[in-house]
Amino acid sequence: MSRRRGGRGLTVVAVVLSLAFVIAAAGLLRLVATGGGPASAPDAPAAPELAPAAFEDYSWQDVAQVAQRVAAAGSDEEGAQIAGDYNLGVGSSRQLVLGNDVAVEVRVVGVRQDVRSDGSGVAGLTFMTSPIGMRPMEPPSTSEGGWQASGLRAWLADDGRALLPAELSPLVVPVDKLTNNVGVTDDVASVTTTSDALWLFSASEVCGSLTWFEDEYGAAPSAATGYVDFSAYDALLSGEGEQYAYFAQVGVTGSSDPAHVLALGSAWWYRTPYPYSFTGDDARYFYQVMSSGFPSSTGEADADSGVVVGFCL
Repeated sequence: MSRRRGGRGLTVVAVVLSLAFVIAAAGLLRLVATGGGPASAPDAPAAPELAPAAFEDYSWQDVAQVAQRVAAAGSDEEGAQIAGDYNLGVGSSRQLVLGNDVAVEVRVVGVRQDVRSDGSGVAGLTFMTSPIGMRPMEPPSTSEGGWQASGLRAWLADDGRALLPAELSPLVVPVDKLTNNVGVTDDVASVTTTSDALWLFSASEVCGSLTWFEDEYGAAPSAATGYVDFSAYDALLSGEGEQYAYFAQVGVTGSSDPAHVLALGSAWWYRTPYPYSFTGDDARYFYQVMSSGFPSSTGEADADSGVVVGFCL
């Protein structure tokens, strides 16, 4: 008769394993019931909420943070409300000390009015400086190629930007700017787009819709003006971007600066070239603001004039 070997030993092992399983299961249930278990890592502390302060008390990183919130707003009205809540509404200003120790005024002139060149939407805040220096628009004197080809644009992209404080410069957002980039022309198709981090204001961005040629030469072609239709030139000038909210609020037009906000101590350049040639060889003028603040004048491109800069965050 055959005999099974080890049967009793296997039974004992099975009983021991069963008891161990029951004990382990009971322990697990107890841990669950009492909220036990391995301790989880504590959450990282949340970044402190930026508290509203005076413009001059913010770091430029703070200002950029507010600008990002403004840009992300669901509407222009909401964006303006956010900017105002942080004391960065249109017209707010502070001092900025440049790398050459020159102190200039920086003012908010627009909220959600510029478009980022990278296609990511609007820039939150647009700023304007008082003159950062005196420079020619283009030596030798020519308006050919307009703002896009100008020496002053190249200078602003390099040496001019280097004047910004190290904290501010990397925060500046390149935006699209519309300009007559031909020079002497009456073709509105000459208004094309450049991408600029620092830029000069156009005449229409400051003054709004312009009638400078109509005001001087009349609304209709006539014998006195050689039957030239000057309305095309006004359309060209008016196509270089909408007027910024700040200038609209204080009443700036093509012929008036009632609040004297354009009188900045010297004549200063627009990026707008003078589009008409009387002789065919005088394509060398750009528009500028007079030292008195009168909104309309011209200067030869190789003459020094004030450099009033726009930039966005």
